[in-house]
Amino acid sequence: MGSEGFISYNGKIIHKDELKLDLNNRAFQYGDGLFETMHASGNKVQFFYEHMERLIRSMKVLKMEIPVRFTIDTMGLQKEISKILNKNKLFKGARIRMTVFRETGGFYSPESNETEYIIESSPLTSDVYEFNQKGLLIDIYEEQLKPINSLASVKLTSSIFFVLAGIFKKENNLDECLILNTKGNIIEGISSNIFLVRENVISTPALREGCLPGIMRQKIIELARKNRFIVQDEQAIKIQDIMAADEIFSQMLLKVYNGLLVFKQRRFYN
Repeated sequence: MGSEGFISYNGKIIHKDELKLDLNNRAFQYGDGLFETMHASGNKVQFFYEHMERLIRSMKVLKMEIPVRFTIDTMGLQKEISKILNKNKLFKGARIRMTVFRETGGFYSPESNETEYIIESSPLTSDVYEFNQKGLLIDIYEEQLKPINSLASVKLTSSIFFVLAGIFKKENNLDECLILNTKGNIIEGISSNIFLVRENVISTPALREGCLPGIMRQKIIELARKNRFIVQDEQAIKIQDIMAADEIFSQMLLKVYNGLLVFKQRRFYN
């Protein structure tokens, strides 16, 4: 679903049709940018500070300058998002995407590490986190392997790896694909972290395996430990681990996938 009419460009609220980006924009020319996706309920962003912490960590990995608005003036940034939601009349559930890119100039070596940003919004079907109750068909994407490095934790605008995985999913009529790292271990879904359940133990791939450090991943881990589950989040996950699990659930920010899953002809009833 596309963004609604009003967006923020470097703190200025404008209609999206007014946005004029330079042809030499580095996000377009080199994929020199990153993004953060957030869930808003009413005019409040859920886990706002956790999202900003991840965004800032990612910008440091990309050697980008951090704007004051992202650190000292976070209250101003929250008000900015609230204004966008109000202008777009999104008073219930909304998806917020914040895209940050390096300023125009230079080729592979940028002239500056200063940044610009765009905030856009789109409606969701619900203003609360939903459980998907229908059955899901999942399989493994093996055509490309995700490298294990510092960039693995960043939501890059150059997301061709996940685009190709998405094409594979569509071509094979799947609901989700599991991603492998260069060791051949399962690390995540296309846009989700994954969890295995066996008796009272919940397992999820370690961050050092190359999965995205999802905000909801951490919240699920905290909630599971609070409810006295044993959580294993520092190990590799292999195909045989999935086949041995009692349940599987897959998570992304905007929805938790639960219910019947089919993987390698095995059915999991969650």
